[in-house]
Amino acid sequence: MHRLVAFLCTLLVLWLGGHGSPAHAQAPTVAPWGSTLAQGCAPRITRIQAAQADAQDADRPPQHGWQSVTLPDNWVRRWPGHDGTVWYRIDWSAGPHADCRSAAVPVALTIDAILIAGAVYSNHDLLWRDLHLTEPLSRSWSTSRYWLLPSSSLRSDGANTIWVRVAGLAALRPGLGTVQLGTPADMLQVHNRRIWQVRTAFQINLTITAVLGLLALGVWVAQRKQTLFGWYALVSLCWLLFASNVLLTEAWPFPSTLAAARANHLAFIAYVFCFYIFSWHLLERPLSRRHVQALGALALGAAAIALASPGWTALQWVGNGCALVYFGNIARLIAHALRTRRRPHLLIAATLALLVLVSLRDILVLWQLWDSRDLYSAYTCLLFMLLSAQQVYQRILRSHEEMQASVARAREDLRVTLSQEHALALHNAHLQERLQLAQDLHDGLGGQIVRSIMLVEQSAEPPSKDRYLSMLKLLRDDLRQVVDSDGSIGAATPATPQEWLIPLRYRFVSLFDDLEIDSDWQTPPHWRTLPGALQCMVLQRVAQEALTNAVKHSRARMVRVSLRYEDAEVDPALASAPTPTPAASPAALLVLRIEDNGIGFDAAAALRSGMGIGMSSMHARMERMGGRLHVRSRPGQTVIEAVLLV
Repeated sequence: MHRLVAFLCTLLVLWLGGHGSPAHAQAPTVAPWGSTLAQGCAPRITRIQAAQADAQDADRPPQHGWQSVTLPDNWVRRWPGHDGTVWYRIDWSAGPHADCRSAAVPVALTIDAILIAGAVYSNHDLLWRDLHLTEPLSRSWSTSRYWLLPSSSLRSDGANTIWVRVAGLAALRPGLGTVQLGTPADMLQVHNRRIWQVRTAFQINLTITAVLGLLALGVWVAQRKQTLFGWYALVSLCWLLFASNVLLTEAWPFPSTLAAARANHLAFIAYVFCFYIFSWHLLERPLSRRHVQALGALALGAAAIALASPGWTALQWVGNGCALVYFGNIARLIAHALRTRRRPHLLIAATLALLVLVSLRDILVLWQLWDSRDLYSAYTCLLFMLLSAQQVYQRILRSHEEMQASVARAREDLRVTLSQEHALALHNAHLQERLQLAQDLHDGLGGQIVRSIMLVEQSAEPPSKDRYLSMLKLLRDDLRQVVDSDGSIGAATPATPQEWLIPLRYRFVSLFDDLEIDSDWQTPPHWRTLPGALQCMVLQRVAQEALTNAVKHSRARMVRVSLRYEDAEVDPALASAPTPTPAASPAALLVLRIEDNGIGFDAAAALRSGMGIGMSSMHARMERMGGRLHVRSRPGQTVIEAVLLV
């Protein structure tokens, strides 16, 4: 991109050098016509005169006061302060020979600018006129005109006159641009070239600027912290409002030329001060808040003067002052780039220097101090906007890379933190299980040993062998339950619900068979939402405790175990409960249900009295995991439901 911009700059410089030769204002550029007679009959301008129109009869050329002029002409040099109408008379001849009058060679006319509105006549036959020749005046200052002179309007003696009526204001440097006569092909080529320079080039400039500005606006709306894009969009908008004045052909919707000029000055003020702020953002040295406030106050003051000024003088001083601010800021930018010597800054400085040189050259052309009619500001302004867009794009790429690196660091920090939290959670779980193991050994196996000892001591006769075996089997079963419970702690989630259920079924199915208890085990074929390892462990502990209680106390003949999923909206309290591990998919409720048809018990009373140690343990486990335990019991049915958000 840097090479492309450098190439475009070089090409533009060469182009400016190649097109800088003087262009004759009143001598037409005529190519060979292909025959000796035609070449001898090439139209020649013999005299150009101008005169102020009678204020009461501006529609007719004046009878007196004609003065010789050269084109392009600015009548303020001749008649300072004149606002109104001036007529121009361009006398021309087809050739000195009588044969030229019968050659019937077509003649074309081009006028590159009329400042600011006008009408054109060929020997008093109207060729064209602007829509408004009185306030609010039309604008033909940036529009080249082309006509093929009708043969019916030409005189038979070969002496013809082009009349141009020009209406203008002294503050806008009124007058007439270059007038040329020649072959239709030659004049059309001159006309098309002028149209390209003063209209098409600006249309391309404004179109590309609008597209780039909209893209920058979209980025800024999506990412408000990218202030560079916001300023780029604002500068683009101000440039569109200011530069579009070149393409306008009417003062509408403003009531006068002065009102339209005020609006254009406001756009210029906004462009200058927005460009000031944007340019320093572009060089990665944003202005301080106080500096921006000072610029804003200065811009508001200039806008107030432009709006309040009764005439053109204050408006012109405001425009000149803003131009000085604009060029002074560019000089500071170039000096800063030379100090930093950073390649992007130097490239921007080179483009700005080219923009200033071309702008000054075009101002001299407009003031008729540079003998040329070609304008190139549209190209350099577009070049700077493209370069700015490229620099902004590079800035966002760099910002994106920095953001990616920051996100990568944050993700790594998060991964380490989550790993530490997970390890801490497992450690806490092991501590809790150790406490639970001690409680189980004390209340379960310890109580059974104490009861067995008391039974042996208080028995009148030594227990039989079968009695000893029965007591040992009970002790073995209690110990196996404790061992199986402790050994199931792990960090990995079972692959399927069936795999999670296998230890429970292995532990209790044989016991149920010995006690002639029917059992039913139901689980989904796969995890709909993957639970965490700690969640699986808690549900397994709850199931073990509930099934143990069913064996010991319920006298049930049927036990049913089911695991299922429900939508999270079923229990709003759980939907806001903390989840120990992040879910891999949208949250759902995992419900473990243990049901038996035993004698039942008073769950609320047991929990209040503190006698149901196993029940309290299950409640405590579920609360630690952010879950809920629901117990309903009556004679013939006891239901325990453990609900976790996964």
